[in-house]
Amino acid sequence: MLLIVLFVLAVFLRLDWIYYLIYVIGGIWAFSHWQTRRSLSHLLVQRRVPTRAFTGETVEAEVVMHNTSLLPLPWVRIQESVPLELQTGESYRLVASVGGRSKAVRRFHFFCHRRGYHLLGPLRLTTGDLFGFAQAAWEESEKVHIIVYPKVLTLDQIGLPSRLPFGTLRSRQRIFMDPTRMAGVRPYVSGDSMRHIHWRASAHDDTLMVKKFQPSMALTTMIALDLDQFSYPMRERQGGSEWAVVVAASLANHIISQRQETGLLTNGLDPLSAGDANPIPGMNGQGHLMGILELLARIQLRRDADADDPMEDGHISPSRFALHNWLPNHVASLNWGTTLLLVTPHISEPLLWSLHGLNRRGLNVQVIACVRQPGFERMRKQAEAMGIGVHQTIWESDLARMGQQGGFNGL
Repeated sequence: MLLIVLFVLAVFLRLDWIYYLIYVIGGIWAFSHWQTRRSLSHLLVQRRVPTRAFTGETVEAEVVMHNTSLLPLPWVRIQESVPLELQTGESYRLVASVGGRSKAVRRFHFFCHRRGYHLLGPLRLTTGDLFGFAQAAWEESEKVHIIVYPKVLTLDQIGLPSRLPFGTLRSRQRIFMDPTRMAGVRPYVSGDSMRHIHWRASAHDDTLMVKKFQPSMALTTMIALDLDQFSYPMRERQGGSEWAVVVAASLANHIISQRQETGLLTNGLDPLSAGDANPIPGMNGQGHLMGILELLARIQLRRDADADDPMEDGHISPSRFALHNWLPNHVASLNWGTTLLLVTPHISEPLLWSLHGLNRRGLNVQVIACVRQPGFERMRKQAEAMGIGVHQTIWESDLARMGQQGGFNGL
């Protein structure tokens, strides 16, 4: 529009300097559009973001821009899209200048307010010339995710005994010999391993003696996490379900730290599979623990669309994902002697009878209540009469208050 006005003035006023001004401005306009369009094609953008973090951590992300052209970019506006669960309050819109054949780095910080599978992006860049004649934009084609693991606490911090009845148990059935439990020595017989020879006893008796070990069998602990939405009181669905995840994560961490096998199954919703969460079989090791924590990071409450929301008076969940309906079919393949640690907000009589059946099949059933429940003591006594152990965790608000009073040191 400016060039048209100047051209009209030059025609009517017959002034040569206006024609010269038209040539200069027109040249700048054409060069600006050409340079701006090609500038982003010569800009290599790399985003460096940690893909995993724990709740409560602050992580740093970098946006590295490498200009491979000889011509500089006078300004580049960077805009990062960050979910509320990761925002720190700082601005995620920055401006940088990138010289020819040089790099520029800008940093953002994210605070992991809560666990989850959080998506970042898309990252957007906008650049232009100094005169404002042209602009160009670039948008990241793929989003980046950050997995925020749930909190991991000790059993004492969540109000559970540090020696729950699970793990490797003594057995009269000689499944295998535990080399950490020596029970004496005996004479060597053909077929004994040379590694089990007790050389000191052999030298003393002048004959080969081998070590005897106590028989034991390794029993898997399976953690079952109840994330049926209707099992939680309406006013405690958010906080109660988050606390249940923390309890499950803390149990898994404790068991694996004792070098015991543990697995996880849950009736929650896995957003990656858009359906049932795949059960994690019992194994041990730090890598296996991180796999459990990754599932716990992204698991969500499950709602049965065909069921009506129960009232707040302890009414039994009508959902087909309620534990007394869902659990028996999903633990049918567990071996005899497996410990089943059930993390649930509500203990009902149908659930107790279902667990009683599992107990009679040879499972060691222990229930971890993660939400306060009216009549809990009565249900606990009824469960113990059926051979089911019931434990109550410290509610999250009590835990926070204890932390403020210096009652424990958080992990």
